[in-house]
Amino acid sequence: MSSNGARRVGQVVDLTAARARRQRLRRTVILRAANVRADAEVHRHIGVNDALHLADLHDVLVASFGFQEERGATPWHFSSLEDRDKRLDAADELHLHLSDEGDSIAYHFGLWDIIVTAVESYPRDTGTPRALCVGGSGAFGGTEFDLAAINAELTGTTTIREVLMVTTPAVRGIIDRSGIFDFVPLLQALDLTREVGLPEDVANVLGGLPVETDPPARDAFWSVVLGLACMGDELLGNHVLETTMAALGWEDGDGTPLTGARIRELCVRSLTRLAEVGGYGPDALSPVERLDIYRELLRE
Repeated sequence: MSSNGARRVGQVVDLTAARARRQRLRRTVILRAANVRADAEVHRHIGVNDALHLADLHDVLVASFGFQEERGATPWHFSSLEDRDKRLDAADELHLHLSDEGDSIAYHFGLWDIIVTAVESYPRDTGTPRALCVGGSGAFGGTEFDLAAINAELTGTTTIREVLMVTTPAVRGIIDRSGIFDFVPLLQALDLTREVGLPEDVANVLGGLPVETDPPARDAFWSVVLGLACMGDELLGNHVLETTMAALGWEDGDGTPLTGARIRELCVRSLTRLAEVGGYGPDALSPVERLDIYRELLRE
């Protein structure tokens, strides 16, 4: 009888904890995953559902860093930064370790150590993907960073048409003319259908951008906005600008490729207006507030 009683006791559910889990609003957390070595750096920016488990994050990181071939026989675990030998429970939900800006844990995959840091978070909508890579640089094993291939691995679905339907025609045109469909996962992660609560004066300023009329200057502005929406560093931003403008066929007056600085000069009046409402420059708003500005700019 005591044995049966023990089994019944073991099945008792903490209703308060269960109710709290159900009532907690799930969020999308933007993670920066980085492997920094003396000779190279590899970075990924990934948006994930914070209700996923660490075991799920392992799968996401494997796809994002191209570890698929080694995953079967390679040991892995997560740990705190303070004690890398103490394993975190792979069944833990992400928000237990990565909820506030600056929260960090370590991911160990074989001999590789990757630091995973929460950059920001915001409430999820039902249509938001469980995980998307929104930017990155560098790669392991002599391969190249391929955003489209990573997100094809993560999502397993084709969403180009649905995403572009809610994207502003100017950006749809840039994607079509440049052939850079890597922007589609970024736009999907931004969730352009999500309602934003911008002040009316800010929305009016954004509605008037870009102010330039020349085609190269207008393309430059939208390329800058797409780069800003990646929420990466200046190096990533310049790569986005230069790659996009080159793919569109624009070059400098002397026939040389346009640099990031030169591209920003082409649309400096629009960027000045964008800075006035906090979407650009040294006095820019917080990442979460800037995302709402970029959503407003990029959606139809």
